[in-house]
Parts: sequence; structure tokens; C-alpha cells
Amino acid sequence: MNYLPGKLLKLRKHYNYSQSYLAEVLDVDTLEYMNYENGSKMIGYAQMKKLSSLYHIDMVDVFRNSEDVQLYDVNKANTDEINIDYFTRKKTFLEKVNDFYQQNKVTSTIIAILVLTIIILSIVLKNTTRPYVLVRDDINRLSVSETTVIYIDDYSGVNGSGSNTNGELSNLTSSGAIKVCEGEGFTIILNDDGTVSSAGLIAKYANPLSEWRNITDIAAGSSHIIGVDSNGRVRCIGDQDSGACDITDVRNVEKVFATKNGSIVMDRYGAIFYSGSFIGTGSLRNYYSIKDVASSDNILAILCADNTIDVFTKNSQNFLQAESWEDIVDVACGDSFVAGLDRYGKVHIEIDNDEIREQVGNWSNIIAIDAASDYLIGFDGVKIYGVGNNRYGQFVKEELVKQRLEMVGNVEYTVDDRYVSVQFDGVSNASGYIVGIDVGIGISRRLEEPEVVKFDTVNMTEGKNYTISITSIGEGDYTDSDVYRLSFTYEKPEPVYNFRDANNQPVEEFLSFLNELGVPEENITGTEGAEDDICGGDVPTVSSSNLYGNSYKLSELRTMKIEYTYCRIEDDGKE
Repeated sequence: MNYLPGKLLKLRKHYNYSQSYLAEVLDVDTLEYMNYENGSKMIGYAQMKKLSSLYHIDMVDVFRNSEDVQLYDVNKANTDEINIDYFTRKKTFLEKVNDFYQQNKVTSTIIAILVLTIIILSIVLKNTTRPYVLVRDDINRLSVSETTVIYIDDYSGVNGSGSNTNGELSNLTSSGAIKVCEGEGFTIILNDDGTVSSAGLIAKYANPLSEWRNITDIAAGSSHIIGVDSNGRVRCIGDQDSGACDITDVRNVEKVFATKNGSIVMDRYGAIFYSGSFIGTGSLRNYYSIKDVASSDNILAILCADNTIDVFTKNSQNFLQAESWEDIVDVACGDSFVAGLDRYGKVHIEIDNDEIREQVGNWSNIIAIDAASDYLIGFDGVKIYGVGNNRYGQFVKEELVKQRLEMVGNVEYTVDDRYVSVQFDGVSNASGYIVGIDVGIGISRRLEEPEVVKFDTVNMTEGKNYTISITSIGEGDYTDSDVYRLSFTYEKPEPVYNFRDANNQPVEEFLSFLNELGVPEENITGTEGAEDDICGGDVPTVSSSNLYGNSYKLSELRTMKIEYTYCRIEDDGKE
């Protein structure tokens, strides 16, 4: 529930202000201010700053999502007098600098020299430190569950390892992925076109999920999926028993997060809302503009706006060291540890295990981290590093190395009156190939080795564009190749007529067939055969022709000169 409108009303009545007076102070229409109090419109940051000064309260007290707000016994006259400077024009920063310079020219010169020296040193140091700083888009490329690890490679393809009991690692070759999330036995993928793909999800949830459009962020708990579209509207599907989806009425949402049995959303003003059951819910109401959330059965870790971590635990575990980390861009936690990734690719971990702490300390150039209850994963864009329980083979010897296969080459196709035939050269280390064509329903074939693949043209439309796609399939240390695509326009081939049986055909039938094909009569010449060319019956038949044994296209038949001979009818001497 949004308590902000009620607070605005309570404060105004306490100080006995009219709505029109506050509208004048905030430089808005009276109607707009009324909308602030009735909750139909969100008050802006600048207006809230003015009100906090007018009412002598901290902005945090106003934005905190609770009914409590501190009321001071200050009369209206004193309040107006105290705040009058705030609403009148103040000197700009440059004007203040100029005033200081005129009064302190020597001091100003010294300060200018020091500032210039600092700028030069910072440029030099910047060029001698690591050449990159992580951005938050990188952290969306990794997600783990209790049994699987999923990651997005540099080609926007999705790969994984671990248990595939529910098919959560199947059909993950789609390109254009920008975020992956793992649930209990399922994977969801946010694509760059705003759609959401899934693997291992039952039809009850997979079907409505496939209809989501214009999605900008997603998250997954154990058995629910939450997303937000470009209009700030929350979508949620999955198990409703925990109440994790009881949050779809929040508007203007910008980011979504998920715990095992709960959901957390942040609106465009930084306000936090949540639903479901998880540790630390009582503390969330005190936060604004959080960057990330990680949780387990025992821990809730919040990545704050200042890139530090706050940790809340079910028991008395102490994670003060984690809360002292700085420049953190990603956070993860298990049942007994907290990890943070700093903006320079270094992973910090707070855990009561010196061996694991040492292993993680050796990782470098990491771009994303995630954790299940008893293991931690780090991803550097190519390799997956892991520590902890590996019972499902989520990582191999602390790293999962996947090399992308090459695309197939020398792809050719031919079209006849029945089939589109495709052939290609294979690539090394491929375990097979998937060859497909989008003939209305997207038909594909799985091959073990390169061979000619035929697709029926019965569903093709003349003049329409179609795309042939071929993917090299990887196993073991190799992942699937990018999809090779070849587009073409289907042109229905001319019919081809075979004249293997042209001879011994009755002349009347032979000429009728040519006439039906549109062959001009003047192009056909018939000649009676030699004296020994006697018909076997009393019907003239073709004994030879220049068509015999050959195949011709219709256009060829209509332009060529056709010559044939026919047998003689034997004269039996009867009148």
C-alpha cells in the first residue's frame, strides 16, 4: 500500500495550509497538487524537496513506506519565514566561485594549481590501471540454481551445465539473450526484442510466458517468475501459495528482483515494494534505489545505491566485513556466505572457510557472480569458476570451458518442382547439425553428418522469401555454433516433360498432348515412314521423333521445331 498521499494530507492539515497555497509554493496547478494527495499522480523529487524544507522533515521520512511521519510544533508564520530563502533565487555556483576569487585571489591561484595537478595525476593513473570497468549489464549474463549453471556467452547465446532433469538446459541456442534467470527446474531468458523464452517450464506457465511482450526486466524464484514491461506494469506467473505474485498492482515499476518465495520491485522513484515470504522483509521498507538483491534461506543481501552491501541474517551470523566492501556491482549469497563483485572484476567473499576464501581470491577479471545454497560461481565471459558443492557437475574442476563451434560453410540449395534440396560442408568437433527452413511451421532435420536435406515445397508460395538455417551442434567442451542463415525467394520451377515413351504413341494422342501444352501447330511436322515402316494395327502411331528419350521445359517445347514420323497402314487389298 502507498502511504505517501496520506502523509501529504496529514502534514498539510497539521500546518493548516490550503491546497492552493501549497500548489503555489510548488509552482504547480492546484488540481495537480490535489492529485498528489489523492494518489492519482506521483509527486516529483523537486517538489518533495521543497515540502521537506517547508515542513522541517527529512525526505526519507516522507518516502519511507509507512504511516508514520514526524510532526513538529512550528507555527505557520515562523515556517514561512525560515523557508523564504529556499524559494527565492540563489547565487549560481559560478557566481559563488567568482565572489570567492575576487576576495581571495592568491588562495584561489593555489587551489587552481592543486586541482590541475590532481586532474593530471588521475589521467596518468587511469591509463596505468586495468583498462575496463564493469557495467551492470554484465551481471545479467549468469544465473544458478541448486542444480544448474546458466550463462550468456559473447555471442548472446545461452549455455549451461549441471542437472537437466526437467529439460532446463535444453534448447538454449537462441540468440539475442540479454538476461538469464534460474528457478527450481526451469530457465527463463529475456531476449533483446522484449520477449521471454523458457526451458523446463510446464505448459501451464510456459504458454502465458511466451505471450509477454516489451519486457524490460525479469527475475525468478523457486517456483514463480516476475517481469516488468516498458509501461512499468508488473507481470507474475507461477505458484501462488507463498504470495510471491501479490505485487502486480504496483505501477511505474523499473526493476524486479526475486527471492526463493518472494518478489521485490522498485518503481522509477526508487521506492521499494515486496510480497511473499523471505528473511529481511522488515528491513526493506527503509531502502530506496537499490541495485540488486541476493537471498538464501538464511541471508538477505542488498546492494545499495552507493555500491555497498547490507546483510540481514536469520541467526546471529556476523557479516560486518561484507558491509565494508566498496565499489560492488554484483552480490550473491548462500546459506552461510556472502560474496560481492567489485567494479574491477575482483570477487570478495565472507565465509568461515579459509580454503574457499583463498580460491575465490585468485579469481580475476570476473564480470558476474551468483550462488546457490552451498556453492559460488564466477564468470569471466569465457570460463565458469566455481567453489563448493559440485554434486550435479555444475562446474568442472572449478571451471567450465566452452568453445563455440564454427558455422558450416559452402551452403548451396536447389529447387525443383517438389523439393528444396540443401547441402553444406561440416565443421570439426560437431556432434551433429540441425537444418531447418521456415515453411510456415519451421521444419527442421537433425543430422549426424553433412548430407543433402530435402524439404517439400508443397507449403511454399511463389514469390515469398524463405530462410534456410543450419546450426552446428556441440557437446562436451564445445557449444553450438551461431546459426548460419541463407534467405531466398521461392520461384516455382517450370514443369519438365519427359518423352521417354514418345514413340509407339498414337499420332492423334501425341498431337493432342502437344496442343494442350500450347505448342503451335506450325512448329510440328509429321512425315510418313518408309515402306518398311508398317503399323502393327490400323491406327497410325509415332515411330520416331526428335523428342524421344529427352526431357524439355515447357518454354523450350513451345519454341522448338518438333518433327516426327509415323508408320504406314498396311493395305490388305480389300475394296
